[in-house]
Amino acid sequence: MRIRNRQQEETKLSQPATNSALPDVGFLGPGAMGSGMVFRLLEAGYQVRVWARNPQKLKPFTDAGATIGTTLEDVVGSSDIVLGCLLDTAVIRETYLGPGGIVESARPGQLFAEHATFDPDLAREILHALGERGANFADAPVSGGPRGAREGTLVSMIGADAPAIEALTPILDSYCSRLVHIGGIGSGLKVKLINQLLVSTHALAAAEAAALVHASGIDPEVAHNALMGGWAASTMLDMQLPAACAREFDGGGASIGGLIEVQRLVAALMAEADVDSALLDPTRRAFDTAVDAGHGGHSLAALVTNYAANNPAAGAVMVNP
Repeated sequence: MRIRNRQQEETKLSQPATNSALPDVGFLGPGAMGSGMVFRLLEAGYQVRVWARNPQKLKPFTDAGATIGTTLEDVVGSSDIVLGCLLDTAVIRETYLGPGGIVESARPGQLFAEHATFDPDLAREILHALGERGANFADAPVSGGPRGAREGTLVSMIGADAPAIEALTPILDSYCSRLVHIGGIGSGLKVKLINQLLVSTHALAAAEAAALVHASGIDPEVAHNALMGGWAASTMLDMQLPAACAREFDGGGASIGGLIEVQRLVAALMAEADVDSALLDPTRRAFDTAVDAGHGGHSLAALVTNYAANNPAAGAVMVNP
């Protein structure tokens, strides 16, 4: 395992290079997470060609200096390295392996890396298909949310060989403060799924804490200050407790519905590893309940509504002052 922490090194952004000295970069799927990555790449001096299934969403990037890729073939043919931050396993399979997909246009020596969370088995399929064309592939899922992408503080867990790591490092330094080479293809995704197991269970625990704070009549700000000062502190608690208490459910970051497919992949990984979980099944049920109640597009703070629905006392105090 190799760990690179940009916060302990001189960053690429402090050493600007001319555009001609940098590889041309293609970027697929500049959504909530990917948009911050694209802007950081542009600020670092890279020429970036962006592609999205909905081209109407690309204007902010062209205003910032990016070029629109009209097709996948256009992006692949114009780029030395192609990065992706696509939606899920199904979209990634279609984009890479489907008719007119990336594999059909890939050329020898080209490198592709995908930042989304998807099935590790698919990563191996993509590597094999690209390898037959002389190209390479890395799974490089990230954690840190849209804010981390904008601020350049993401952590990336990378499954790839050494040549891919060497080529990716200066590019990923544009928006990641920490790069961890986990091992071969698919290994980065496995660690990301472990990350999502923790995120999901921590989010539910934070929702229960917020409901209990409400039902106990405790000042949320005082509770937040106390709980974040000791062993109970967590990123999920820090993000969710104030938002849940204020019923602010439209914040950035992961949505409740967005984690449903990821939790399915976590369950599959645990089954493959023959590890029983006491936490994942009830957590998945709680997420399903929130989605069924219409909170699929809301932030994780909306998990607190599960407890308001089942506890009239909690619901009575769960209002804005």
